[in-house]
Amino acid sequence: GISFELFDQFLLKCPIIFCTAYEEYAIRAFKVNGIDYLLKPVQEDDLKKAIIKVRDRRSGAFPESVDIKYLINYFTNGGKTRQYKERFIINSNNKWTPVETSNIALFIKDNLNYIYTFGGERHIYDFSALDEIEEVLDPQLFFRANRQAIIHINAIQSVKPNGNQKLMIQVRSPLKMEIDVSREKAPLLRKWMDR
Repeated sequence: GISFELFDQFLLKCPIIFCTAYEEYAIRAFKVNGIDYLLKPVQEDDLKKAIIKVRDRRSGAFPESVDIKYLINYFTNGGKTRQYKERFIINSNNKWTPVETSNIALFIKDNLNYIYTFGGERHIYDFSALDEIEEVLDPQLFFRANRQAIIHINAIQSVKPNGNQKLMIQVRSPLKMEIDVSREKAPLLRKWMDR
């Protein structure tokens, strides 16, 4: 409805992804540069495909400022920002202890899986893959450095080159660890830190 009144007043050259609960505007949407028409509730896979269509048509000239994960979360959650995990429950010595996500500096997958807090505590935590942890963390605060580590922005002391296009994160005290950043993730780290 209202958006079409705007399109009548302005000539838009950019592709538009329409997200609506109404089917009746589909034909009109494609007449005003619509590249896809998604019905609510928007499915994550459909939104990904639509974004890929835009990217392909623009020859990869997709604005760097667009946070695709945010868009996917926003539209797949009915226009609400996604709620991320607030705490993790540690099972130790036959008791459960909550650890607030805001107190977690690192998730490390090794022979065992560990959560490290800003206070320097190390807890064993049961997860099968870091992917499942990454999905429940706020990507504004946590960064997947490599296959074995996810780090909180406030846990980073410094970053230095580590040869062969890799980087090394120096973790803040009291943890005093170094985390390798994979070659694939290295270009993303600076953008993520510079928000």
